Amino acid sequence: MKKPNITIRKATINDHQGVIKYALKLVHQHQNFNPLRFVEFANHEQQLFDFFAEEIVNSKAVVLVVEVENEIVGYSFIRLEESSLVDIAPASAWLHDIYIDESARGLGAGKLLLNASVDAAKQLASQILILQVAAQNEFAKKLFEDHGFSVATYEMMMDLNAG
Repeated sequence: MKKPNITIRKATINDHQGVIKYALKLVHQHQNFNPLRFVEFANHEQQLFDFFAEEIVNSKAVVLVVEVENEIVGYSFIRLEESSLVDIAPASAWLHDIYIDESARGLGAGKLLLNASVDAAKQLASQILILQVAAQNEFAKKLFEDHGFSVATYEMMMDLNAG
């Protein structure tokens, strides 16, 4: 079987709809993990459309798309965030989103996109790259650990309306 042609590149405004498609899939994936923690906002698709229109051209952010045979099958979103007194965090790059369509999983596209995301964080001149991963997402946790990420904190929550 012929190995598919996989390309990673910076998103342009012409890739906007492809990014939004997968951003919504990422939202729904997280809602399935924990609907109390992860919510969909009113006009979520339009809000994502407006958000990524700004981030695609933001000099402190990088939106990457991954293509298999010239079709977008996923994206990542990396942004340099300012230091935070509340989070006791230095200015750092955050890998806010990374998503690969189910049809492209197992082809190596996710690993290539993660490597390109790490490179993008370095180009933003960050000393560290931080990400959050849903506790239920075992596949992603393993992928990140295999690429050198380690646990820095645990987010915990309590449902104040339960019991």
